[in-house]
Amino acid sequence: MAPLVGREGTLSVLGGHLDAAARGAGGCVVVEGPLGIGRSRLLQATAREGAERGLTVVSGRAGANGGTPAGGGTPAHRGVAGGGGQPLPVHLLLNYLRRVLSADVDVDDLVRPDGNPFRLMDQVGELVEIAARRHPVVVLLDDVHLVDDLGGLALRGLVQSLAESPVLWLLTRRSVAARSLAQHAVDRLIDGAAVRLHLGALDNEAVAELCTGLLGAKPDSSVLDWAARCGGNPWLLASVFDALVTAGRVVFVDGTAAALGERLPDDVLGVVRGLLDELPAAVGRLLVAGAGVGAEFTAAQAAAALGGHGDAAGAPVAGVDEAVRTGLLQRHGEELAFAHGVIAEALRHPDFRRPEPAAAALPAAAPAPAGTAEAVRDGHREQPYPVPPEDSPAAPQRPGCGCTGLVAASVAALAERSDAAPRTLARALRLLAGAGRTAEAARLAEVAVRAGVDVPDVPDATADPARPVTRLPSPAAGRPDGTVAAHCEVCARPLWTWLVRALVAADAFEEATAVCDAVRQEAGRRGGPWAAGLWHGHRAELMAAAGRLEEARAEAGTALGLADRTPPEDLLPARLVLARISMHCGDLATASQQLRMAERPAGAAAAAAQPRLDWALAQFHAASGRAAMTVRSLLDAEQGAAPEPLLFAEAPTAAATLVRLAGQTGLGEEAAQAAGFARRLAAANPEVTSLAAGAAHADGVLHDDLDALRRAAELYRLAGRPLAAAGALEDAARGNGAGDGAARLLAAAADLYLECGAQRDTARVQRKLRRLGVPHARAALGTQKPKSGWESLTGAELRVVRAVVDGRTNREAAGELFLSPHTVDSHLRRVFAKLDINSRVELTKQFLAHEAAAPGGPAASRQLAAAGPEPRLSSVRE
Repeated sequence: MAPLVGREGTLSVLGGHLDAAARGAGGCVVVEGPLGIGRSRLLQATAREGAERGLTVVSGRAGANGGTPAGGGTPAHRGVAGGGGQPLPVHLLLNYLRRVLSADVDVDDLVRPDGNPFRLMDQVGELVEIAARRHPVVVLLDDVHLVDDLGGLALRGLVQSLAESPVLWLLTRRSVAARSLAQHAVDRLIDGAAVRLHLGALDNEAVAELCTGLLGAKPDSSVLDWAARCGGNPWLLASVFDALVTAGRVVFVDGTAAALGERLPDDVLGVVRGLLDELPAAVGRLLVAGAGVGAEFTAAQAAAALGGHGDAAGAPVAGVDEAVRTGLLQRHGEELAFAHGVIAEALRHPDFRRPEPAAAALPAAAPAPAGTAEAVRDGHREQPYPVPPEDSPAAPQRPGCGCTGLVAASVAALAERSDAAPRTLARALRLLAGAGRTAEAARLAEVAVRAGVDVPDVPDATADPARPVTRLPSPAAGRPDGTVAAHCEVCARPLWTWLVRALVAADAFEEATAVCDAVRQEAGRRGGPWAAGLWHGHRAELMAAAGRLEEARAEAGTALGLADRTPPEDLLPARLVLARISMHCGDLATASQQLRMAERPAGAAAAAAQPRLDWALAQFHAASGRAAMTVRSLLDAEQGAAPEPLLFAEAPTAAATLVRLAGQTGLGEEAAQAAGFARRLAAANPEVTSLAAGAAHADGVLHDDLDALRRAAELYRLAGRPLAAAGALEDAARGNGAGDGAARLLAAAADLYLECGAQRDTARVQRKLRRLGVPHARAALGTQKPKSGWESLTGAELRVVRAVVDGRTNREAAGELFLSPHTVDSHLRRVFAKLDINSRVELTKQFLAHEAAAPGGPAASRQLAAAGPEPRLSSVRE
């Protein structure tokens, strides 16, 4: 094992944090750096120092899907969540509690296979807060960039909730694009509560010291020349010298080590192959293509070397940003250069590209011809480096498709943003296939594979004989001039529209936005006509799903403004979005007009939009007071009629709405049928949060289960669907009687409706609040609130303020207000910023001052009324 050198300053900083933890202070430190820079070694050294100081140390390592503790499992176990399926941070703290708590406290009683992970997180946090007072703990978590979504959320929540306890978190991660939910949560944590330490390349003095440690002798100039080719990366340097020693090319004379020859040892080729195995496929292709150009190259040169794989000439090359983030490439303007000369040498070595079986060079859908390109295994699948050009004999020609290039550019953009792109795409396309669109999902998966992103476990299109299967060409194929047709002559609908729909249904809003942006950029780059109206319509659908109704209305309006040069079928998404927004805002006349226009187009385009049209028409019946017609238009238990599964996938609240209306009209079988649809869809797609929310929502309405409805509201929030969360809160209030609990739920729902711009829904909930004698503080839509001061506080923030002044901890306030502790913490931070205060004592003083002024000020009285019941001031604590 290579000695740890050149990190004395970082170790000193970490030692200071360990000393502070021993004195009862907590905190969070994140060590960041590229591949092989020594993050894990540094963490191991810190663990030893912590143990020497008498601290309790627990450690773990995230794997490809969340990770088990590094010391607690075989390689076969890596990549799964912590023991029992808990998020990794929770798993580590459970191990700590098992060690330090008395025997009469059974920690395992907390863990239930079907339990709420966020409730478990809160319970574990409370126990750790108590135990750490006697046994300060250091939690070491390696490779946080690989933590899964639930683990990332748990990590952020636990670090924040234990910030005032003697719990020191030491995390390591590689620089990644914060596109996944997990990395977004980790980034928020780091920005708000962590000390960041960066590990860079070793300097010359440290490199010489490392060479001495590795070889056991002082290095001469030949050894240092080899070390320089490793770019100061300790893992790579150790690997190269191990290969040199194994090859018998290191000699020792008079206590000095010398390296013989300049040729790269064969074992280094294996090391670099292993490195490529750990990288996204797009990065591997880029590195191989770039090495073929030279030590320095441009993205355009790499694209030319790739010979048309997944990208048209001149299109952006996937993997550039990721390669720079991992430290393998350095960017100098438009020039890219290898950070480690030895890697470039290995990639150019004539023995590097091993011949692989011919079948590995092409997707399984097409038999591989003889003489296919040489291939190297990458981290996701067998795929050739580099891919043969489309016009080469090794690549069969396929029917032309005018929209494939847009999808390829979109997938490349996703791969640039995050190494989680394969997992996100797989989640979305599995949902699309399971919702009855197997052919579209399979075609999208094929384009993704050809663009360098593997999408596992997506059913093959041939499994759906009712739909034609179109094999896909290169992006430029099908249109000799390389321009983009406004309508693809092969696909019933442009393929990119299905990608956007799948990502939105899977709650991947940022990824769907990136796809829309990439489609527009690629279409503009290629020139020629394209479906601009259709694009704006799908953008509107994306924004509406995220609760951004005003932005969605504007996008839909832009699409309709292009009606004179847009085919009617391309305006269907915009018309349906505008109809639904109009219903949320109480404008049934506009909704009716748009729905009439949407029913006119026919053919394949109309069939693609049919599930959305069916749901919009059902919503219109409901808004018009025709509950039975709403249900009967979609469900009929006697006839066995049911809508496409895609309807429930794209509208996760549909099942709960149908259950509610069916219950009101005595259609019990239809209510059970709708809940069953939601339940099965969620079970088939366990990674899609909004579908789990939809199933809980429908079951909660069906069985009057308040806990299920609260859970649904929280899951909708986590999925980024505030409008749906408001609906679940409103349903929960129906089953909570007429007391304070119902008022709090309705007020929370009103806040969400108001923030989304759903005027009709806001007014409906405000009427319910008035009937309970609790007017809503934000009754006037569009009122301009001040940016700071007491009047700037929202109703949601005021409810948190009242709970805090009432003496509740953040966790207690979260339970009372049906929020997560993270949400309460976020509200309090905003309150402190708006009021320019930094303690709960100051918050209490401000509350008392404004409460005393409330009788004389109508605005203040409205705010306090919305905040909930009077506090018990005797129990206020800081």
